[in-house]
Amino acid sequence: MQNNYDIIIIGGGATGFGCAVEAVSRGYKTLLLEAYDFGKGTSSKSTKLIHGGLRYLENFDFALVKEGLEERFSFLHNAPHLTHRQSYLIPTRSYFETIKYTIGVKLYEFLSGKYKIGKSYNLNKKQTLAELPNIEDSKLKKSLVYYDGQFDDTRLLVSLMRTFEAKGGVALNYHRVEKVFSSTDSKLDTVKVTYTLSGEQKEFTAKHIVNATGTFTDKTIDIANQQDSHKYVSVAQGTHIVFDRNKFPTEHAILIPETEDGRVLFILPWHNHLIVGTTDIKKEAPSIEPRADKAEIDFILETFNQYAKEKATVADIKSVYCGQRPLVSPKSAKNTAKISRKHEVVESKDGLITVVGGKWTIFRRMGQDVIDFIESKKIAQKISKTSDELLVDAIDSKETYPLRVYGKNANKIKDIQTEIDNFELLHKDLPYYQAEVVYHARYEKAKTVEDVLARRTRAAFLDIKASIAAAPVVAKLMAKELGKDRSWQNQQVEAFKEFAKNFDVNELYR
Repeated sequence: MQNNYDIIIIGGGATGFGCAVEAVSRGYKTLLLEAYDFGKGTSSKSTKLIHGGLRYLENFDFALVKEGLEERFSFLHNAPHLTHRQSYLIPTRSYFETIKYTIGVKLYEFLSGKYKIGKSYNLNKKQTLAELPNIEDSKLKKSLVYYDGQFDDTRLLVSLMRTFEAKGGVALNYHRVEKVFSSTDSKLDTVKVTYTLSGEQKEFTAKHIVNATGTFTDKTIDIANQQDSHKYVSVAQGTHIVFDRNKFPTEHAILIPETEDGRVLFILPWHNHLIVGTTDIKKEAPSIEPRADKAEIDFILETFNQYAKEKATVADIKSVYCGQRPLVSPKSAKNTAKISRKHEVVESKDGLITVVGGKWTIFRRMGQDVIDFIESKKIAQKISKTSDELLVDAIDSKETYPLRVYGKNANKIKDIQTEIDNFELLHKDLPYYQAEVVYHARYEKAKTVEDVLARRTRAAFLDIKASIAAAPVVAKLMAKELGKDRSWQNQQVEAFKEFAKNFDVNELYR
């Protein structure tokens, strides 16, 4: 591995890989460094939406919405194995609501222009009940259906990582940046890194260093010894709960347009389960292992039950997950739900380039803006071509879940099944094959049981108890592939049990 690069990107989430793929696509020698596993932070814990942001229309953020709608089109095109068009149904409880949201959706479609992916339509009460048999109908008047996208966030991140490396980039997980400094007493050009799984230390140099660390942006600026009192990020925490799909049978995603805290709540079919969320709680500091508050879970349950005939209880929750959003910090941010999802690119006096804000849908545009910023000082500038560039694994596969997410590589899973003579599932309540674990360790840089159960598969997000039960099987399969011993297996199982506490509603209610 070389030590000198054109660009070093710190941060292996959506923003980091947006920058990385953009950079390598324009011919730059690029290194990406992630302190944990790729996507361990915010990028694995999204609401799984590809959208312009219907609710941002209330703040008249038309440019932000339009940008998101344009990027939605590219997102769906470039990763057909990991994305799909999804219908979203808005139940209305008054004629005023029906008119209000119809106007909003029509404006949303108008802003999408040539990037429109479907035409909205209205349903009367009878038609709505036929589509949503479990919806509480005592106050229901009508409903409105429109279209946005949906995806698997960390599977998309893995595909971005593979695309980046296929183009010549180098992506290293578990490489924590300890220090950013100048080797020449001028512009920052060197990073000191620790490989956290062994303690080995390394140094890399580059012409440009990009801080794409999301909620940890300000901490990375501190590591670079930048004397900057301004805080660039406001942290907002969002919690989601997961049910079995039969709790609210529907092919539509449901958008509850206004909750008590002024946000929207989604009920989303995803991998044969339901995701319900999200909340918006301001946090003073970021956490790599955010923990949902009991009050957040209660709030989601209460709001869900206002719209469901068959009421849900804590006992119905299969998993809980909690992510933190890196919002561009305004001068006064009392309510993070009102902060824009815009992004900014800034450069310190010593040359550290920082990108902050944004959301998953516009990760590609954020990366483009960062590399455009780097090139703005050059005479000869290269044109971005990532807006319609398929990811390396992309194929509109006829495979069903879970093999569909591997795109062109689905057959490699089948080959491994034959190789190890194992066609078994990880667990009876999980949709994943044991052979997938070998694939993750061999081809996708999975180094821990958590990597596999939380981010290469989505087991921890779907059913945390089943995931805990599957952990010893995963550890054994990984140990054989990676050449690890029994003590490593035991350590990995215990580490996953500790990690799982933040996903287990029973632990959160203690």
